[in-house]
Amino acid sequence: MTSISRHMSRGLLGMALASMIPLGAAALDYPTRPGTAPNQITISCFRGLVDAVVWDRPNAVFVDDLVRIGYEYPQAYAIAQTVCRDEYGVNNPGYMTQRLQQLMATTPVTR
Repeated sequence: MTSISRHMSRGLLGMALASMIPLGAAALDYPTRPGTAPNQITISCFRGLVDAVVWDRPNAVFVDDLVRIGYEYPQAYAIAQTVCRDEYGVNNPGYMTQRLQQLMATTPVTR
Protein backbone atom coordinates (compact mmCIF):
# COMPACT_ATOMS: atom_id res chain seq x y z
CA MET A 1 0.00 0.00 0.00
CA THR A 2 1.46 3.33 -0.99
CA SER A 3 1.79 6.26 1.37
CA ILE A 4 -0.97 8.15 -0.45
CA SER A 5 -3.30 5.12 -0.26
CA ARG A 6 -2.68 4.84 3.49
CA HIS A 7 -3.45 8.54 3.97
CA MET A 8 -6.62 8.26 1.90
CA SER A 9 -7.75 5.17 3.81
CA ARG A 10 -7.10 6.81 7.17
CA GLY A 11 -8.85 10.00 6.07
CA LEU A 12 -11.90 8.12 4.84
CA LEU A 13 -12.01 6.04 8.02
CA GLY A 14 -11.73 9.19 10.14
CA MET A 15 -14.59 10.86 8.27
CA ALA A 16 -16.74 7.75 8.58
CA LEU A 17 -16.07 7.48 12.32
CA ALA A 18 -16.68 11.20 12.86
CA SER A 19 -20.10 10.90 11.26
CA MET A 20 -21.09 8.24 13.82
CA ILE A 21 -19.99 9.92 17.05
CA PRO A 22 -22.93 10.58 19.39
CA LEU A 23 -23.67 14.24 20.07
CA GLY A 24 -25.77 14.74 23.17
CA ALA A 25 -28.65 12.32 23.36
CA ALA A 26 -28.82 11.75 19.62
CA ALA A 27 -26.67 9.47 17.51
CA LEU A 28 -25.31 10.94 14.31
CA ASP A 29 -26.25 9.38 11.01
CA TYR A 30 -24.90 10.11 7.57
CA PRO A 31 -26.55 11.60 5.66
CA THR A 32 -29.27 13.34 7.62
CA ARG A 33 -32.28 13.93 5.42
CA PRO A 34 -33.45 17.53 5.95
CA GLY A 35 -36.31 17.82 8.38
CA THR A 36 -36.31 14.19 9.52
CA ALA A 37 -33.99 14.28 12.53
CA PRO A 38 -34.19 17.65 14.29
CA ASN A 39 -31.79 16.66 17.10
CA GLN A 40 -29.01 15.19 14.98
CA ILE A 41 -25.90 16.92 13.70
CA THR A 42 -23.61 15.21 11.23
CA ILE A 43 -19.97 16.14 11.80
CA SER A 44 -18.56 15.85 8.31
CA CYS A 45 -15.30 17.40 7.16
CA PHE A 46 -13.28 17.21 3.97
CA ARG A 47 -9.73 16.32 5.06
CA GLY A 48 -7.72 15.95 1.86
CA LEU A 49 -4.85 13.52 1.46
CA VAL A 50 -2.62 14.44 4.40
CA ASP A 51 -2.97 14.50 8.18
CA ALA A 52 -1.94 18.16 8.29
CA VAL A 53 -4.76 20.73 8.31
CA VAL A 54 -4.34 22.06 4.77
CA TRP A 55 -7.57 21.78 2.75
CA ASP A 56 -9.82 20.95 5.68
CA ARG A 57 -13.32 22.41 5.53
CA PRO A 58 -16.84 21.43 6.58
CA ASN A 59 -19.02 19.45 4.20
CA ALA A 60 -22.44 20.90 3.41
CA VAL A 61 -24.37 18.39 5.53
CA PHE A 62 -22.53 19.61 8.66
CA VAL A 63 -23.36 23.29 8.03
CA ASP A 64 -26.92 22.46 6.94
CA ASP A 65 -27.57 20.54 10.17
CA LEU A 66 -26.40 23.51 12.25
CA VAL A 67 -28.65 25.85 10.23
CA ARG A 68 -31.57 23.46 10.71
CA ILE A 69 -31.24 23.62 14.51
CA GLY A 70 -31.34 27.42 14.47
CA TYR A 71 -27.99 28.97 13.59
CA GLU A 72 -27.78 31.59 10.85
CA TYR A 73 -25.65 30.37 7.92
CA PRO A 74 -22.54 32.52 8.64
CA GLN A 75 -22.56 31.43 12.28
CA ALA A 76 -23.12 27.76 11.37
CA TYR A 77 -20.29 27.87 8.83
CA ALA A 78 -17.94 29.48 11.36
CA ILE A 79 -18.69 26.80 13.96
CA ALA A 80 -18.26 23.96 11.45
CA GLN A 81 -15.08 25.55 10.06
CA THR A 82 -13.61 25.82 13.56
CA VAL A 83 -14.32 22.14 14.25
CA CYS A 84 -12.96 20.94 10.90
CA ARG A 85 -9.81 23.08 10.97
CA ASP A 86 -8.82 22.16 14.54
CA GLU A 87 -5.60 20.16 14.21
CA TYR A 88 -6.41 18.06 17.28
CA GLY A 89 -9.52 16.75 15.53
CA VAL A 90 -7.55 15.05 12.74
CA ASN A 91 -8.15 11.31 13.19
CA ASN A 92 -9.80 12.09 16.54
CA PRO A 93 -13.60 12.06 16.10
CA GLY A 94 -14.22 12.11 19.86
CA TYR A 95 -12.39 15.41 20.13
CA MET A 96 -14.39 16.82 17.19
CA THR A 97 -17.64 15.99 18.99
CA GLN A 98 -16.37 17.55 22.23
CA ARG A 99 -15.21 20.69 20.39
CA LEU A 100 -18.59 21.05 18.67
CA GLN A 101 -20.40 20.71 22.00
CA GLN A 102 -18.14 23.42 23.52
CA LEU A 103 -18.77 25.79 20.62
CA MET A 104 -22.51 25.24 20.74
CA ALA A 105 -22.56 25.83 24.49
CA THR A 106 -20.78 29.18 24.13
CA THR A 107 -22.52 30.29 20.90
CA PRO A 108 -26.25 30.85 21.31
CA VAL A 109 -28.66 29.95 18.54
CA THR A 110 -29.64 33.16 16.73
CA ARG A 111 -33.22 32.33 15.74
